[in-house]
Amino acid sequence: MTTETTTTITTTTATTATTMTVTTATTMTSTTTMTTVTFTPSGIWALTIPTCATWNQTGITVAGNENGTYGSDLTSLYGPVSIFVDNNYTLYVADRDNNRIMKYYTNTRTGIVVAGNLTAGSSSTQLNSPKGVAVDQYGSVIVADSSNYRIQQFVSGSMIGTTLASNSSGNPLGQVRDLHIDVNNNIYVTDSDNSQVVKFFPYNGIGVVLAPTNGIGSGANQLSTPYGNFMDGNGTLYIADSGNSRVQMWSAGATTGITVAGITGSAGSNSSQLRNPYSIIVDNNGYVTKK
Repeated sequence: MTTETTTTITTTTATTATTMTVTTATTMTSTTTMTTVTFTPSGIWALTIPTCATWNQTGITVAGNENGTYGSDLTSLYGPVSIFVDNNYTLYVADRDNNRIMKYYTNTRTGIVVAGNLTAGSSSTQLNSPKGVAVDQYGSVIVADSSNYRIQQFVSGSMIGTTLASNSSGNPLGQVRDLHIDVNNNIYVTDSDNSQVVKFFPYNGIGVVLAPTNGIGSGANQLSTPYGNFMDGNGTLYIADSGNSRVQMWSAGATTGITVAGITGSAGSNSSQLRNPYSIIVDNNGYVTKK
């Protein structure tokens, strides 16, 4: 069983004090308390985790094979890299190396293919190494179709995708590593190749770069191979700046970020360091990032 190192950091803004918990080991756990999804006044999803929540130290396999083997049948996964859980606790998995998105209802480990198939490709029914998945308020599955440099939308019940944004849509995309959606259906995308986070407005392919403003690097106004991103209810953007082994906080309208976890360019395992953080999840008390 792997162990995990956790540190708690408090950052203060003009209106709130924010606690961020950083976890740098990959450990599969199951919560012993109920969580709920709420909506903040600005329309951002927030995961509510009770302050008294505890976790079992023994994980429960909810998708894929318990023995760690990979496969392509409906009970197997191959290189899963991203998950999404909706309000009904239905699990969606970006099954990267099978080039598909899997859906799992509660208490079943037999999945349903909702997008893509086992063959990598660029047609409207195919995906190529998907690395992010989310579901909007209408039930459409939104996919970071990474190696096709595009964002695909699959409306509920359809296996035919529509391209919402792409490398040729006026806002060139590189490899899309992560995405999430707010309740206004804006899509926030981490573009690792171009080391930036882009906000796409609903269903029109128009994007706005939120961060950074000065290319690839380690400065306060730069990122290096970012992976995860999340925006809180105050419009503050948090980025897992993987190549710099840090988490950057960008306030709304800011042109530079603030390091709130990790030490720039110093990967490590002590309480002040991170090593290539990959994802960020926001709850109502703070922010959790983990590799």
